Amino acid sequence: MAEWMYRLRRKRPEHSEQAIGGQRRRFVQAFPYGLVTGYSPNDVPCPPDPDDRHVLAAAVHGRADILVTDDRCAFPPECVRESLSVRTGDEFLNWVADRSMPLVMRTLARQIDYYRRSLVAEDKDAVELIAHLRKAGASRFADRLENHLADPSGR
Repeated sequence: MAEWMYRLRRKRPEHSEQAIGGQRRRFVQAFPYGLVTGYSPNDVPCPPDPDDRHVLAAAVHGRADILVTDDRCAFPPECVRESLSVRTGDEFLNWVADRSMPLVMRTLARQIDYYRRSLVAEDKDAVELIAHLRKAGASRFADRLENHLADPSGR
């Protein structure tokens, strides 16, 4: 969570601390058991960059199955236990879609609804959200959603 907040502050300096804190509170409310505490970065001997150790230490301490990062090089196989899979955001979203495309489509519909209400724009749709996914680096997942919307039967 600290890493996400740090990156958001750097990428979007126009966001106030209050706005960032509000997003953090909403994450904690949505995933009350997802906050990992009680670990030390010193609990893991790698990754090579000491600034990434807290991420791996939290994943190990929280018994995560998947560590989602777009910086896979920061977590080489020799640093990650066998039961922890390191995936990019795009890989993770496709992994979820492989297991439940209906869930993905319901979530997309909710996102479109939220997107329309929050931006007070009636013309926002799946195409806009898919463009945002592509811009964020989830191009394979964005392609998959486009294909599914074009042919929901998957033929």
